[in-house]
Amino acid sequence: MRALVIGAGKVGVNVARTLTGDGHDVVVVDNDERRAADLQPELDALVVHGNGASPRLLAEVNAGDADLVAAVTEVDEVNVIAALASRQLGARTTVARVRDPDFFGPDETFAHDVLGIDLVIDPDRATASDIARALVLPGSVAVEHFGDDRIVLAEVIVTPDSPVSGVPLGERERPFPAYIVGISRGEETMLTRPDLVPQPGDHLLVTAPRECVGKAIAHLCGRVEEVRDCVIFGAGSIGMHLARLLEDTKVRVKMFERDEQRARYVAERLRRTTVLHEEGISREAQEAAGVDEADAFVACAGDDRANLLAALYAKRLGADMCLAVVSREEFTPLVDALPIDAAYSPRLITSEAILRFVHARVVRGIYLTRSGFEVIELEAEPGAPIVGKVVGETHGMLSGKRVGAVLRGGEVLMPPQRIEIQAGDRVLMLGVEGSLAEAEPLFVSR
Repeated sequence: MRALVIGAGKVGVNVARTLTGDGHDVVVVDNDERRAADLQPELDALVVHGNGASPRLLAEVNAGDADLVAAVTEVDEVNVIAALASRQLGARTTVARVRDPDFFGPDETFAHDVLGIDLVIDPDRATASDIARALVLPGSVAVEHFGDDRIVLAEVIVTPDSPVSGVPLGERERPFPAYIVGISRGEETMLTRPDLVPQPGDHLLVTAPRECVGKAIAHLCGRVEEVRDCVIFGAGSIGMHLARLLEDTKVRVKMFERDEQRARYVAERLRRTTVLHEEGISREAQEAAGVDEADAFVACAGDDRANLLAALYAKRLGADMCLAVVSREEFTPLVDALPIDAAYSPRLITSEAILRFVHARVVRGIYLTRSGFEVIELEAEPGAPIVGKVVGETHGMLSGKRVGAVLRGGEVLMPPQRIEIQAGDRVLMLGVEGSLAEAEPLFVSR
């Protein structure tokens, strides 16, 4: 496939690296001459300096011949114009990252049906949705749905009360049909093995049928508390979207916002959220807002440093679950070093949405974890090499990967039961970053 990526920021570079790693031909365009020059030796792609919204430049880089044009700069207008111009030149698929909801309204109908943009990505709205799913499922810090919402992948933290703490995975009790596919311990990510012993503080990636996931998580955690009170740090786009989603649940929401005008604007548009005009980082401000008694604290302001600091203070005060939005990759080691329960990356969420377009034939879902795991849902075509093989007995075909669940019709099949893969099965797999690209051909008919 030939792909054109407009914008060499964090999202653009991540998408370009993933595409080149899969063997695709990639051209990257960025208007910062120094950044383009610095990236050229780092990327296995052609990096061009120029204005990605210029029809002349797009013609010069043959945008009309591209199978995919992903416009992911920091400027909405540039992304929309680049996608429109590329479509007019003949690009097969166009994607635009757009944060401002005033562009297209509540959905993508106008962008898709009238303008011809195949996918509009709002990373802030998507990030808020991911956080909300985790908050409403007690015991989880991240949640993703697969298999037409029949399969749930949840990230849970091992507590000292957990029945799996200190017990080899091969010896653990299985009162519910849940399967542990991966473990994150600090900066280390591991696929599961029978002899692996979870420790308090480890993050487990668990698959389970939707109807059993709540009980399975409660069992693995050892204790769960439903989120009733949530404090949000930052009333920006992510914070406002998150508050709106939580207002439709039983969660009581308070929000810190240091800018008076923004605080007033958000307060006028939220029904049940208490908006406090306060910086929200200091111990005094957090204590006054009851952070010490909050079930959850979400730091999602526009400053990664402030998010990490606010979440750290909230955790020390006694907030039960502390989440932070971290956009910059260089802050990832800090997340692992601090006692923060989980971090969310709009960059990864945007990359996931784009990669689903790249692997459209047999891929039904993709999820990238901040800790370095890739999760992919693949549908087996008739005659594909994987058909007829038994999970756990693939003789190296799925080396370095774990099958977490199989959806067959409306039934969810869970390891470690014996599962022979049939045509039409949708298989959920997990592997370390970069390991799943070789799995896709196994599900394609010859």
